Amino acid sequence: MRFPRRGRLPGAALFLAVLGMLTAAVSAAPATAAPTPPPRPMTTASPSAFALRWGNDRTAQADNLRKAVNPGGNRITVGSMLNAANRQAHTQNQTACRNNAMTHNGALIGAHAAAYYCLDHADTVNTRWTPQGISGTEDAQPGAGTVNGHRAIVFSWHSGGVNQQGTGTRLSFLDRATNKYIHVLLVRPNSTGTDYSDVSTHAGGIVWYRHYIFVAGPTSGVRVFDTDDLLRLANNTKASTDPACTTGFHTSGPHAGKYCGRGYHYLLPEKGQWINQRAGTRYDSMSLERASGRSPVFLTSEYRENSVGRVVRWPSSRMTRFSGTIQPTTAWHQPVRDVQGAFSRGCYYFNSGGGPNHNRHLVSARTTGNKATKWQLGGRGLQDLYWLRSANQLWTLTEAPGAHNRFLYGVHRPTCP
Repeated sequence: MRFPRRGRLPGAALFLAVLGMLTAAVSAAPATAAPTPPPRPMTTASPSAFALRWGNDRTAQADNLRKAVNPGGNRITVGSMLNAANRQAHTQNQTACRNNAMTHNGALIGAHAAAYYCLDHADTVNTRWTPQGISGTEDAQPGAGTVNGHRAIVFSWHSGGVNQQGTGTRLSFLDRATNKYIHVLLVRPNSTGTDYSDVSTHAGGIVWYRHYIFVAGPTSGVRVFDTDDLLRLANNTKASTDPACTTGFHTSGPHAGKYCGRGYHYLLPEKGQWINQRAGTRYDSMSLERASGRSPVFLTSEYRENSVGRVVRWPSSRMTRFSGTIQPTTAWHQPVRDVQGAFSRGCYYFNSGGGPNHNRHLVSARTTGNKATKWQLGGRGLQDLYWLRSANQLWTLTEAPGAHNRFLYGVHRPTCP
């Protein structure tokens, strides 16, 4: 659907034409179309099939990098980084964003989302990077859910197009007060903390918890990054933000003596990794469940096309131990295939997106009682899930590049079936 250019139709005629197109688009969206195959009841699985061992610890090395790279060795706060955000997102209140949203997914996002962001056009059409995971400050902190006084959303990208993998992984931090965001390149310190290299993982799911950001990799496990170790290359005499300057410290050439990161203004070094210990298990998405009166719980879920995967629960005290081997407490078989994101709050919610059946649904399911399921249509290429608890909304993002694609959007959290 394309909208007529302004000025081609006078007043009432233009309004009626646009209204007609929107009505047709909404009616064309199969809002009750069921996932294929239909959801099945959730059943228990064995938590012992999953285990993660802490390894590749780079805590000291990341601290060394921060002291070496940052001006004066200072810590860079997330708040100061958000104040330097240099890319503009738009909300449904901006005309071009609203029109694009109405075009996308047969008007699904524009008509039915509670709120949404359109990314910068350059990021929307970029085929070298693909968005994946989503989290935010309301995962990071209880109460008001702010970090350094900011309310923000963070989302991940892997290098390469959809269903491809390249070199590099990045996060984007979006300030909800200004609607501006900034890209941060993920790096891995070397064994001495004097240099660093690119991190390459699918980053299908992320959780921002306290000052840590957990990044899921399908078969490798979960990498951990500490925002206390942020590196600032912008306005730094020891660094260069030249896009031609490859990642790391340069000892020769035109950037000799400089720390670089392919043009990125901020870098985030890896603290270590929870390494997958069980062949055949996957870590394709992550979320955090916060409930009053008890400790937060991490959820990881599997993406599988030809069978249902599993969703498992990890106490936050285990995920933040950063030593030894940990196992989840509970595991369940998911009700649908092609799960790109999972969350629990009273019942379980699953984003079923893509796969050979071209699913794009938000599925709600119970593990007790009648084990009923229900669903609603989601965006094309929908991904990870994040609970914006202040608004009781479930947020996700879409991955495919294109002029009318790549939205972050939230829907009101459905009631349990």
